[in-house]
This record gives sequence, structure tokens and C-alpha cells, in this order.
Amino acid sequence: MPALSNTRTGEPLRYGRMGFVNVAPIETAFDAGAVARDVVEVSDVPTRLNAMLVAGELDVAAISAAHYLAHRDELALLGDCCIASDGPVRSVLLVSPIPPALLEGASIAVTAQSASGRALLATLLEHVQHVRPTYDVVDDALGAARAGRPALIIGDDALVARGACPPAQIHDLGEAWSRWTGLPFVFAVWAVRRDVARRRPAEVAALAAALAEARAWGTAHRDAVIEAAIARKPFHRGLYADYFTRLRYVLDERAQRGLARFADLFLPKEPARVPR
Repeated sequence: MPALSNTRTGEPLRYGRMGFVNVAPIETAFDAGAVARDVVEVSDVPTRLNAMLVAGELDVAAISAAHYLAHRDELALLGDCCIASDGPVRSVLLVSPIPPALLEGASIAVTAQSASGRALLATLLEHVQHVRPTYDVVDDALGAARAGRPALIIGDDALVARGACPPAQIHDLGEAWSRWTGLPFVFAVWAVRRDVARRRPAEVAALAAALAEARAWGTAHRDAVIEAAIARKPFHRGLYADYFTRLRYVLDERAQRGLARFADLFLPKEPARVPR
């Protein structure tokens, strides 16, 4: 039997927040007290939030887009907030001393923190480079890259990798997807459990509105967002100014098309039925 969601009257929604700086353009408004929300907040890496949401340990969360696609029967989008790129993303990277087209059978070190990044890498290598490597989940993908192994690096570590690894070995997966499909890639979405949306519609709607308001505040107060990112992960201001310009936070029509394209490639196909 699936875990029951939190539905007691008066108890705040349990909200999962990604523990990366890429959420700063939305989350800073809440941290600064510019926008209010009534939630119990849990901060963790995407894969942990993915599992907690489906297990019923959270009611709402920012999760990997790949995980949302795989669980659409249980989850619904919360408003139109997302994390996407329409070109280079900077924070989802394949770092490899071996050219991607030569990775057939190679072992790639991958982080356990992101479902979308790993799914995107596998999709690009299979469909664009026509290679199928193996994937080795490691605790320190950045360390593996520094030691000369092909590695998938995401989030804050990817920002470090851009300055620590040879530029010729760095392959931006957002850029590769855009070049191949002509569409944005959606890395994360905000999702709510469908049972929670049914039982607590007013609170879910209020949280969706608060997220949209926070996103608008972040757009209007970019300096505050950059300061919050620097406080969390000290990089120079110019890096964050560029980084947040490259990211997209609205699941608009083109982003929806990119998400649908990824779903077509990522989700398993049902076997064709043979007429009797």
C-alpha cells in the first residue's frame, strides 16, 4: 500500500527544495521574506527528493524531470515553474578525456544526485553518438573526472569542474541537446502528488501562486539572487550572472515541447500488439 500523504487540517504542506544554487532565482524570495509560503521545508539532492515525493514523505517538491515523466500517474505539475536551458546549461556536464563518439563500452562515473542528467547523457550518447557505455555510480564524480575518468557532473560541482578540468574535455549536455533537437531541455519541474492536489486544492494553488510570485521577484532582483548564490557557493559574480541568464524557469510552450520530446526518447515504449 502506498504511503499516505499529509492531509491533516492545519498542517503545512511538506515541501522539497533542491539543495543546489540553480534554484536561487525562485527560492531567494522566500529566504529574503519577500514572498511567504506555509510549508515545512526539506532540502536535499534531486534523487532524494524524487524518492521522498513518490513515497509520500513529501507533498510537493522540485524534482528531476525524468522522475516526473516516469511517475505521471502519481504526480502532477505544480504551476509552470521549471529549471531548463535553451542552449548551454553550464551545470550538467560530461567531462571526458575520450571523445563522446568513442565511448562505446567505456565506464562513465555518474553522480547519484540527478535522474535527469543521467537520462539525458544516455539519450545523447545512444541517439547522437550511437554508443552505449556503462555507468558507474560514484560518490565523487568530480574527483573521478579530476583523476581522468569520463564522468557526468551536475549542479554546483559542475560549476567547479568548468575551472578545474581541461576545456577540451568538457561537453555541456544542455548545448548538445539544443543543437540536436532545436528545443530547450527541462531538467527539473515542481510537482505535487495527485492525491494531495485532490484533497488540499486551495493550499496547492496558493503554493503554486507563491512560487510564480517568487520567480517574478527573482527576475526583478537579480543582484539579490546572485548574492544569495555567492553566500551558498562562493564563485565570482560574473559566473552567476552568466549562469542565471542561461537558465529558464518558465515551462512555456517551447519548454513543453522539449519535455515531450525527451519523454518520447526516455520513456519505455509499449510493445506493439499483434492482432489475433
